[in-house]
Amino acid sequence: MTIDHFGMFWNLYPRKVSIVGSREAWRIAITKIDPEKIVEAVRQYALDPNRDPTYTPSPARWLDEERWMDGPMPPRKLTAEEAREAELAKSRQRDELERQKASEALRAEEEAKKQAVPLPPEIKRQLIQKWAQQGIRKVEE
Repeated sequence: MTIDHFGMFWNLYPRKVSIVGSREAWRIAITKIDPEKIVEAVRQYALDPNRDPTYTPSPARWLDEERWMDGPMPPRKLTAEEAREAELAKSRQRDELERQKASEALRAEEEAKKQAVPLPPEIKRQLIQKWAQQGIRKVEE
């Protein structure tokens, strides 16, 4: 059974145009480098977060220019919309983290209340009298 490396390349490539030209460029490219290396390079290229779909070349051009030798794309400047979405995502993460911390604090407080040892009635009465003398009006009983 032979592996269809071109099929793998085509399925991974983020822009599907000119399959005939791409197949011809593929035939030439695999005389220069192992097909598996091309497939791995296109996988990395397709997943690169800095790749701008607007400037993604056709698969044939990518092969003709031997772009499998390129490294990761340089970081690109975010559009205003992408920057807003990134800030919104960060805000949601912060909110979620705060909710988790508040929930953990509430659970810890409830657990502490369960484990608390009540004051003996005599000591409680003495404290209430002392607080009343100091002008503390509302005391939880």
